[in-house]
This record gives sequence, C-alpha cells and structure tokens, in this order.
Amino acid sequence: MTFNPSTVKNIIGARGLTIDEVSKAAGMSVKRVHATLDGDNIPTKNQIVNLAAKMAVPPYAFFADQYIVPASPILDFRASKPESLKYGKDASRFEYIFTLRDFLARLYNRLDLDAPEILFSSEPEGNPEQFAKSVENLLDLQAIRAESNSKSDFYRLFRKAIETLGVFVIQDHNISTNVDGFALYHANFTSNLIFVNTLKRNPGAKSFTLAHELSHILGKRSAISNNYEYDNEIEAYANDFAGCLLIPREALIDELNSKKYFFNSYEMARQSADKLSDIFRCSVSAMLVRLERLGYSKHEYTKAFLAGFGKANFLDTDKPPAFGPKDGPKPGVIDLAYFGTRATAVLVAALQRGLTTKYEIFENTGLSKKRIDGLLQVASEKNLLGQFD
Repeated sequence: MTFNPSTVKNIIGARGLTIDEVSKAAGMSVKRVHATLDGDNIPTKNQIVNLAAKMAVPPYAFFADQYIVPASPILDFRASKPESLKYGKDASRFEYIFTLRDFLARLYNRLDLDAPEILFSSEPEGNPEQFAKSVENLLDLQAIRAESNSKSDFYRLFRKAIETLGVFVIQDHNISTNVDGFALYHANFTSNLIFVNTLKRNPGAKSFTLAHELSHILGKRSAISNNYEYDNEIEAYANDFAGCLLIPREALIDELNSKKYFFNSYEMARQSADKLSDIFRCSVSAMLVRLERLGYSKHEYTKAFLAGFGKANFLDTDKPPAFGPKDGPKPGVIDLAYFGTRATAVLVAALQRGLTTKYEIFENTGLSKKRIDGLLQVASEKNLLGQFD
C-alpha cells in the first residue's frame, strides 16, 4: 500500500483540523506537514499512528484511494446556518463518547429495562418561559434549589434529576474550551446523552450548560453549542429556556422587590448578579442575561462580563476549594463523577448480572480492572442499583 496525501487532505478537511493542529498531533513541523500533503514527504510510522488517533480514523485510511469520514450526527449551532459538526482536534474525544453511548445503550437493552417515557409528554412550546415552567415542575427544581446549600449541591442534584428522566449525563475537562457541552438525541430513550465540559467552568456554569443541552434533548435534536454565543433561533431558544428554568421569573422578581439590588453601573450590576446567583444556585453569566432580558440590567454589562471568560478570577470559572484525603479520592470516585450515576449503574448492573465482562467494559470505556473494581465499590456504597429495583 502507498501513502496517499490526497486522502489525508480530504480527512483533514472533513475533520476540520488546522495545519498547526496537524503539526502538533503528528509531531512534525508545519513545513514538513505541507511537504507531506504535497507528496514530498512520507511520515514515519509513529507520526501516522499519532495523526490517525487524533483524527479518529484507522491508520490504513491514509493509504486508501478514498476514505469517507461519516458526517457527524451533531449539528453545530454556533453559526447562523447550522451544519454537521467538524470535530477538529477533539475528534477522538467525540468518537469515544459515541462508542460509550452506544455501549451503554446495548447494556441497557441486555438488562431488559423499560426505556423511560416521561420525556415524550414534554414537548417544547413556543414560549420558553412556559416550557421551562413545565420542566421545572417535572424535575421538582424548586425542591432541589431549597435542598441545595451551594451551587455544587444544586448541580449534583440537578444532574441526578435529569438522569432519572432517562438521560446519561457525562462530564469531563478533556475537550476544547470553546465547547460548553453537547447533546446526543435518539428516539430510543435508552441512549440519550448530555456531555458537560468542566474545563474552566464552576458548578453554576455547568448547571446552565446542562439546562441548555436538556433543551436540545427535549427538542429531539443532537447539537453542540457555546453558551451565550449564537446567531440563530435554536440557540436563542435554548439559552432563554435555560435561563428561565434556572431562574424562575416570579421568584427572581420577588427577590428583587424584597431587597436592595442596584444596576446603575457595571460594577453594581456585577455585584448584584453575583449575590443573586448564589441565591438561585446559577452562574453569574446566566443571572446577568436574565436580568437583562427582564429589563433590570443593560446588555453592555452582560457583554463586558462575558468578555472575561477564561481570564483569572472570572466569577464563573472560580471553583470552590476541594477537601479530601491527602492521598486523593479512592478508586471509583472520579470515574463516578465522570460517568454519572445512571451510566455507572448500567455498567455495574450489567456486570453483576453476567451481561457483560470487565474486558468488554475496558474495550468500550478504557477503564482498567482497578478502576472497574472501584466503580463496583462506590456503586455498592451508594446503592446506585436501587433505581433498577
């Protein structure tokens, strides 16, 4: 077989990688990358393997006369004209999530569990405020907010409430910062999944992403988005829905009327939004947008605040200090945080009932035997299988 630079070019284009990203992935200079694509250089074996892994294609693809990269099932709503997502340097991460989602769906079917039907009765309406109210009642968010002592508490309980609807909620930081999250919808409710990016995002910001992606699941679409960065009606609706869900209009107005909050300047608006975000367990960004929508704050204040994302001391990036054992969390704790209670319960239940093996779990998740044993231990301690009784 002969190395085919034309096929490599097509794969790079289909994945949406830049030359700099190709250079970094392959471990070669930009000049050498150009030479490779022009047919004047053949990469080493290691360079081919590394580049194939980054683009989530088999190495033999670079030697084929033609290799078709399937279009993503996820629509990219970060532009006025949504199109199929190009994964860029995150291709391997997206393919991993697809593999995980499909594996969880197979295990769910092997367990012979009834797919939840409760979401079928909740259809998006024209008014995001009204639709958010019905979902708020469905999830009993008022009780969750009352039970929560912090934004971290609220996010944890909010995530669990969505999982009880039949949606896997996965979270991780190993993905680009310009991705807040994405939703994978499927008509079969054994395999709906929401991914939340935890990189540079505190629990308040993660709650907004979770609510935003829930809108896509309820709208029966797979989608990726950036919170607050949109140029089409789908994203506008998802953002409005998330704000209405996390910050109910009546409750916010009651709070504003009962205490003194000021919005005469950017600094006053930011301080007021910060205090209110603690009350409603949401991000400061979400609160500023909500206050703007209701006419209390100015758009220029929201814009100025959002411009600080990624910078030091950005309020929606700062995370509460974590306290735990000096040796770190015990095996299973971190993986439970990643997979969530629903996915963990499915993995453990299938394993305990002899419907899968540790090797099959390793093949589809990458979990080592030690980490699988850790999940078994944590699932037992937290009685995660009780939801299947």
